[in-house]
Amino acid sequence: MDSRRNPDKLSNLPNFLLLLIISSLPINEAVKTSVLSKRWKNLYREISMANIVFKESEFMKCYVSDDEDTKRVNKVSFVCFMHGWVSRLSGEVIESFEIYLSKPVGFVNDIKSLIEFAVSKQVKNLVLDFSDPSWITHNEAASEENVVQLPDSVYNLTNLNTLKLFFCKFDPSRLTNPGSLKILSFRWIQLKRIMSLISKTPFLEILSIQNCWNVNLESITGNRLSELVLENCDFSVEYSTLDLPNILIFKYFGKVRYFQFLRVNRIMKEAILDFGAETEYDEETGTQLCGLLYELLSARTLTVCPFLVQLIQDGEDPVKLQAPMETRHLVIKTNLLPNEFIGIRLMINSCPDLETLTFQMVAPRLVPMTASRIDPKTYWRFEINHKCLKGTLKVVELRNFTGGLNELNVLEFLIRCGRVLERVDLYLPHGMEDSQKLKARVAAVTVSTTFKTPSKRLSIFLYG
Repeated sequence: MDSRRNPDKLSNLPNFLLLLIISSLPINEAVKTSVLSKRWKNLYREISMANIVFKESEFMKCYVSDDEDTKRVNKVSFVCFMHGWVSRLSGEVIESFEIYLSKPVGFVNDIKSLIEFAVSKQVKNLVLDFSDPSWITHNEAASEENVVQLPDSVYNLTNLNTLKLFFCKFDPSRLTNPGSLKILSFRWIQLKRIMSLISKTPFLEILSIQNCWNVNLESITGNRLSELVLENCDFSVEYSTLDLPNILIFKYFGKVRYFQFLRVNRIMKEAILDFGAETEYDEETGTQLCGLLYELLSARTLTVCPFLVQLIQDGEDPVKLQAPMETRHLVIKTNLLPNEFIGIRLMINSCPDLETLTFQMVAPRLVPMTASRIDPKTYWRFEINHKCLKGTLKVVELRNFTGGLNELNVLEFLIRCGRVLERVDLYLPHGMEDSQKLKARVAAVTVSTTFKTPSKRLSIFLYG
C-alpha cells in the first residue's frame, strides 16, 4: 500500500484491533480518541469496561493551577466526567472499579452513587482512595474530617476478591461475606475492629496496613498469607502474634514492635525492617531486634535500617547472630558512621551465603545514639575473613555514592577481602552539583586504580 496516499495506517486497522488499543488507555485518554476522525468518534463507547479506573491526577494533569477556585472547577468537571462515563455503560459485569479523588468535600453523594453503581455490577475488585497526597503521618489524616462513608450495599458484596480503602469510614465487622477476599489494603483509616475481618478471611493472600491508627492487630493466622506490609501505624495492642507458614514477603516500617512468631515460612523472598520512626530505645532493644532477625533468617533479600544496625551490636553476641541468615542479597541503609561499623560487620558475618551487598546511603538519624570510640581510619584495615567474602560475595553496590572517606574505607576493605568479587557498582545521587560530582568521580577513579584485590574478575562501574 502506498503510504503517501493513505498516511493514517492506524485507522485502517480492523475495529477489534482499534478497540484493543483504546482499552489499554486511561479512561480520559480513551475519550479523547473520539476527535481523531469520524472513524474514531464512537469507538471508545464500544470498549469492554471490565476494569474501570478513575484517577483525578490523570484527569487534572493538563490543568496546572494553584488557584483553589480553578482546582474546584476542575474537580467538578472530573466528577461529571465519571458520572457521564458510567451512565453510558450497559449491563455488563465489572471486574474492577477504582476511584482516586482527594479532598472529596461536597461530592459525597456523587461518590456514593458511583460506588453503588459498582456494587450493582457485583464488582470483584474495589479500590477507593480519598486521601490527600501531601499527608506524611497518620496524625495528619486523623485530624482531618473523614466525609466518605461507605454505602451499606458495599458490606453485602458476596464475591469481593480485592478491597483497598484509603481514608474513608469503614467498619470491618460489617462485611457479611468476606470469605472470598484475597487482597486487603488499608491506608489512612482507623482500624479498631480489624480482627473481626481478618479472622473471617481464610483465603487472604496479601494484607497491607499503612498509616492507620488504633490498629487492633492482635494476631494473624493465615495459612495462605504470602505478603504482609505494616507501615507507620499506631497500634492499640502491645504485640501481635503471627502464624505465617507461607509468608513470602514481610515488610515492617515504624517504631520497634514485638512480634510473636508461631510459624514462619522457611523459603521467604524478602523482608524489610525499617525503624526510622523510632525515637527511644533501651538495653533490651538490641536483643529484641536480633530475635526478630532470627525469625526472618530465611529471607533471600533482607533490608535493614541504621537504627537496627546500631542496636544489634548490643545483643547477646556482638560478632554474629545466634543462627546464620540464609540471605543472598543484603541491603543496608546506612550513614556509614563509626557507631554503625560493628553492626555492619555483624550482618555480613551472619550471612555466610551472601551474593550481593548493597549500601543505601541515607540521611543521618535525628535521634542521638551512643557515641562510638571506633577510629574510622583504622577499623577496616584489619584482616577480616567472613565466610561470604571467601566464597560467595560477587556484587557490591553503593547507592548515593559521594566519595566520602568512610565510603572509601569500607569499599577498600571489601575489595581487598572479597576473593570472588566480580562487580562494584557506584551510583551517584540525583541532583548533585558539578563540584560534588567531580569529587565523587575522582574518588571512583581511586577505587578502580589503587585498591588491591585478590579477585581476577573484578570490574568497577560508576553510574550517574
